[in-house]
Amino acid sequence: MTHANRPKKPGPIESVISHELQRSGACTFEEFARALPDYSWSQVFLAVDQLSRVGVLQLKRQGRFNYLISAAPKN
Repeated sequence: MTHANRPKKPGPIESVISHELQRSGACTFEEFARALPDYSWSQVFLAVDQLSRVGVLQLKRQGRFNYLISAAPKN
């Protein structure tokens, strides 16, 4: 299937990521990226980066190349 023929995504990736995080809880970035097969690794990375910068989620380093993604604590 070419890019032009792909079905439209269910909504902005940030909304999908927030929903998946609420559903699954904390997980590694790689687990998270695999859980969102409609999006490329790069799309997930960019959205996770943006959401972490605005305080929606947290990233914790887990070893050399892996990060744990979790919802940011509510103040």
